Amino acid sequence: MKIHDYAEYVSAGHPDRLADAVANAIVDRAQKPLAQTHEPNRSLVGIEVAIHDSTVFIDGRVALHENQNAKNAAVLDFKDITINAFQSAGYNHTWGPDPESLEIIVRVCEETLSPEEASIRPYSDDQNIVIGHACARPETNFVPPAHWLAHYLGHAVDQFRIKNPDPFGPDFKILVDVTDDEGEILWRKLVLSIQHARGVTMEEQHRALLPVLTSALEAAESQGVRGAGSSFSPSRLYLNGAGDFVVGGPSGDNGLSGKKLVVDHYGPSVPIGGGALSGKDVWKVDRCGALRSRQLAKRLVVAGHDEARVVLGWAPGEDIPSLRDAYVCTDRDGAWGEVPISNLPPPEWFSIESIVHDLELTQVSWKEIPRVGTFIDPHFPWERA
Repeated sequence: MKIHDYAEYVSAGHPDRLADAVANAIVDRAQKPLAQTHEPNRSLVGIEVAIHDSTVFIDGRVALHENQNAKNAAVLDFKDITINAFQSAGYNHTWGPDPESLEIIVRVCEETLSPEEASIRPYSDDQNIVIGHACARPETNFVPPAHWLAHYLGHAVDQFRIKNPDPFGPDFKILVDVTDDEGEILWRKLVLSIQHARGVTMEEQHRALLPVLTSALEAAESQGVRGAGSSFSPSRLYLNGAGDFVVGGPSGDNGLSGKKLVVDHYGPSVPIGGGALSGKDVWKVDRCGALRSRQLAKRLVVAGHDEARVVLGWAPGEDIPSLRDAYVCTDRDGAWGEVPISNLPPPEWFSIESIVHDLELTQVSWKEIPRVGTFIDPHFPWERA
């Protein structure tokens, strides 16, 4: 059966991704392991970031453990966090805005986490539904091929741009449009819109970037993604189709954290359920629930099913989601069937505390996750099937 598959990748220099990087770096700082204790950090983080030109606006709430506030007053140095995020994405005096010249406006409620609030962190503070997905494509780490290819190509372009920072800027997007024909990729269109220096001609852009894309696709095919390289031709590439892309990043568009939900999950062919992942601590079910549901979906596919979808739903105050549904289908008939709840892990496996502990979520560096892809790297703890 032929399936039309499509997905996007958004670079670290895109304004939305810059906002995500700032928000997630705040999570990383707030959730550092606590000194002289083996208890997981229960700090609360709910942050949103907006960016336009050289102005960055940060709002929300952060509540840290008392010893964090007492021993490290600079744990939440918002200026340092923001400058670092811009620099890591590739912004400097050449590709503006210059990180050292940013106007950073902070409207964050900074508090000390009370023992009472710390004790209820393993209980959901909101209602939420999350959806986990996996498909029988081990060569693309069990995610839809277009979604995997978009990230794979994005990483290749990003590495090329880092080595060649003069002609190409930090802001770019990739759109993959393919047909999946019984496991073989047939290219329809590959769209790349990438910021470039003034005076870099279209011919120069093609000469520089086409080999990068072609080489990456050939490498993907050698890793088992059939047709990824052999079905691609230069005529399928749409490079900067709107013309010159000289003004990019926050100077060309505004950015807001949490806007790239579909890119952060599985691409547009799979429902994503609940809210954004960025800017939230790991005790919030938007984040930890999405990771556990993915882990279970992947387990079901590895056990022999062609595709799996897991739906978890929390009501406010629940530690274990009252909604725990899983569905699988096989390639033989394409029909979906519900997995009996008796065949799912025990209820406590789904508890917030169990998820945070088992998946070591307070030890993850969240700032880099959007750049890598939440479900792309098989080495992440939630990818252990």
